[in-house]
Amino acid sequence: MFMKINLVSVNRRGLSFLCNNLLVVLSCLVLLFASCKKESPGKEEVKAPKKSELLALSIYKPNEFGNMDYNDSTSTWSYKRSRQSTHFIVFWDKKYQHYDPGSQSIPAAYRVNIDDLLAKAESFYEHNVTELKFAEVGVAKSNLDKYKLMIFLYYQDQWLATGSGYDDVIGALWVSPNTCQPVGSTIGHEIGHSFQYQVFCDLKNGAGFRYGFGGNGGNGFWEQTAQWQSFQSYPKEAFTSYYFGEYVKNYHRHIIHELPRYANYFIHYYWTYKHGIDMIGKLWRGARQPEDPVQAYMRLNGITTEQFNDEIYDAATRLTTFDMDALRQNGKDYIGKHTYKMNQLADGSFQVAYDHCPGTTGYNVIPLNVPAGGTVISAAFTGLPNAAGYNQVDAARAGWRYGYVALLENGTRVYSNMSKGTAGTASFTVPANCSKLWFIVTGAPTIYSPHAWDDNESNDEQWPYKVKFNHTNLLGYINVDENAIPKDTSFIYDVSFPLDMTAYSGKSVSIDLTKLATAFALQPAKITQLMGSSIKFYAVESNGSLNATTTANGYGHWFNAQGNVINWGTDARLFSEYDASTFVFSIGQYPGHNAVGDKYTIRQALVYEYEAGKKVQATFTFNVKIE
Repeated sequence: MFMKINLVSVNRRGLSFLCNNLLVVLSCLVLLFASCKKESPGKEEVKAPKKSELLALSIYKPNEFGNMDYNDSTSTWSYKRSRQSTHFIVFWDKKYQHYDPGSQSIPAAYRVNIDDLLAKAESFYEHNVTELKFAEVGVAKSNLDKYKLMIFLYYQDQWLATGSGYDDVIGALWVSPNTCQPVGSTIGHEIGHSFQYQVFCDLKNGAGFRYGFGGNGGNGFWEQTAQWQSFQSYPKEAFTSYYFGEYVKNYHRHIIHELPRYANYFIHYYWTYKHGIDMIGKLWRGARQPEDPVQAYMRLNGITTEQFNDEIYDAATRLTTFDMDALRQNGKDYIGKHTYKMNQLADGSFQVAYDHCPGTTGYNVIPLNVPAGGTVISAAFTGLPNAAGYNQVDAARAGWRYGYVALLENGTRVYSNMSKGTAGTASFTVPANCSKLWFIVTGAPTIYSPHAWDDNESNDEQWPYKVKFNHTNLLGYINVDENAIPKDTSFIYDVSFPLDMTAYSGKSVSIDLTKLATAFALQPAKITQLMGSSIKFYAVESNGSLNATTTANGYGHWFNAQGNVINWGTDARLFSEYDASTFVFSIGQYPGHNAVGDKYTIRQALVYEYEAGKKVQATFTFNVKIE
């Protein structure tokens, strides 16, 4: 069956044209457009195509066009309503009549700059042929040496962005005006599909993934690959598009999973990082039915499942911080965005939640508290195949890879040795100047099984596990005795910042979270949760009394020169505002109310009533100097 892949389509607004064959879809579209009630524009002659445009490559006439005469202006598609470049022809809808689609006489909703469309299309062609090598031209091995790729522009409001081709001969795409305003990654994506289609046109014999995986008929690899193809022209969109958010929520799934098929493009970056930018083209051209992309990749690169699992772990560790040349710069602001979910067990270990459990080739990125440089941390890992509440698998195939990634303050990455197996302890010496730390786990069964597109998560392979950390813990979790009796504690911070006459500038202070959690005998998340109920925020006046009235933003106060609470105004000198979710105090100045050398002491407190009538206090003292 080719229901999900024969007409490979994309819709950046979620639309999908999943019909059994291209003929049915286009026939439906013709009927739809014929009934359109939009008023067509009047007459305005467009330039006839130049003879030079028509000489180099031919224009293919699809079988379904029958006796259509391209030279007849009354034909559905006519040279009279077309323009060509070296490798493309654009035909536009009869509803444009004699107007150029870019004419100011065309309503803005339907206006398209055809010259820009062709110029961008040629640049996408260059990427796909010269760099990505989806086709081999100039050596009598591709129909691209005979025919131009075809673009059909419809005069309609409804979003249409579909890339595929005709008759196993030549690639084509069908678009609406709103996909070209301006021309960008959507068209790059659809031309990517046209080149995917072209692979089978040129090579036949099972090349081009014209089949489903796992015997079902669905094939999301077309969408994954087209995304990556388009991002070669728009590299920032790998992170700025909607689909990046989908990726970091679904990266635990199989890399060919149907659900995040528009978002699973990062494996392409890894494979080209390993083997060169043309690896994906080689994969498409070298595929043989019924292989899925993983099986084709292993065969083409001569690696075993064991070696492939090692590579998936390497990919996971690098994707934690996007540590590849093609991603590093654009991805630096997106480090730490991978989602995770772990459930704490009674013995202090953590077990991965069902909805984040790694599947085959999937992975988890688990952020950890960063201890002092030189600290030896460890993780006692236990695989839990077929644990209650998870999808059932063949436990004899169970396998995992796991280890650490550290990001230093200067941007250097440090990778631990990789551990593997169903149980073991992974240790790592935390490097000096470490700013972020993660524990990585991948699903790595000893026998690879393709993932079928069946829209059924209940039969997805899952590889659950639990892990217990020593000398570190999940980010935000502190090794505290939650049965201990809470006690008072105090914090003193020296803070300095430059005098500012115009802005409310200052400095942020992150508190010692371990000290606070230990004193209150609570995990940080619980401290945040109890704010406003059993934990209350106060200012501490200069005489030691508590003041519950806030005068700045949120949990915040303005202070006068004596360190007493005051409203914003003439006598206000400093403010201090506490973020209960990040445990950070923002301390700043009233512009123009201070002088260089001024020194102040201000205090605030958290008071925890852990039992009726029993309270403890955490006092935060800030000695502030204006420089």
